[in-house]
Amino acid sequence: MSAPPLASEALLSRLDLTIARRLEGLLQGDHKSPFRGQGLDLADLREYQFHDDVRRIDWNVTARTQIPHVREYIEDREVTCWFVLDMSPSIDFESVSVSKRAVLTEFTALMCRFLARRGNRAGALLFSGGVDRVIPARGGRHQLHVILEALGRHRPKRPAPTDLSHALRDAAKMIRKRALVFIVSDFISPDGWQKPLGQLAARHDVVAVRLSDPLEVKLPNLGLLTFQDSETGEQVFVDTHDPNFRKRFAQIAAAREDALRDAFGSAGVDALEISTEDDVVDAVLRFADMRKHRAKLTQGAAS
Repeated sequence: MSAPPLASEALLSRLDLTIARRLEGLLQGDHKSPFRGQGLDLADLREYQFHDDVRRIDWNVTARTQIPHVREYIEDREVTCWFVLDMSPSIDFESVSVSKRAVLTEFTALMCRFLARRGNRAGALLFSGGVDRVIPARGGRHQLHVILEALGRHRPKRPAPTDLSHALRDAAKMIRKRALVFIVSDFISPDGWQKPLGQLAARHDVVAVRLSDPLEVKLPNLGLLTFQDSETGEQVFVDTHDPNFRKRFAQIAAAREDALRDAFGSAGVDALEISTEDDVVDAVLRFADMRKHRAKLTQGAAS
């Protein structure tokens, strides 16, 4: 499997994901964190407290108020990013010229390049029934090739339906330090993953990257067809010419869409939805703009 075409540097430079939670790292990166500490950009002044570093005292303000004040700065931190990647058989489904697996690979390549050029680290967990492979988080452009090669070579250890809840619990155990976590999946899995998703989001900044195909939402009139479940192998013979069948299909699909959005909202995670018909770069840029706009609104409301 060959790697997808990578986005241009001009497009990558437009990306500016706002990191919503404190991210731990050994190096100082160039992502602005909403948390205050050591840095270059002044955030606020406050009264001196016991154990504060005396080197941060603002002597001019202290002299004017006769009360010791210290400076607070916006902290710059390195980002450690983890990709939790769904490699189950349903990801190979395609009704157009592009499969969900191809979209998953392109998204991962795009974000890995973005992270590498900013001096951050990226790792990956590949899962199907559970986590099949762990690629430790590392920096540098070579890490992109390591992850893409793993995607191309990956074969599930055991043929089994996707167990997203198992994968999320494993991810919570394996990702020790606070990180930015992209869960890239079609979220076709038995119920039970909603609680582990919320638990993962309680510690990390989690983004649910939900992959979809147009045929999963709206069924066209194609006559008599045989459908096969890509994960269980179960087959069913249907008449797509029947308008009542297509209506029921659309209703079930709409109900699933609503349930997914409710689950993401309840877990407190942002959702980036990418269809196999979408331009991946455009979808990511729109999502980044949304996060940036919301962060500005939040900061404005707090001030």
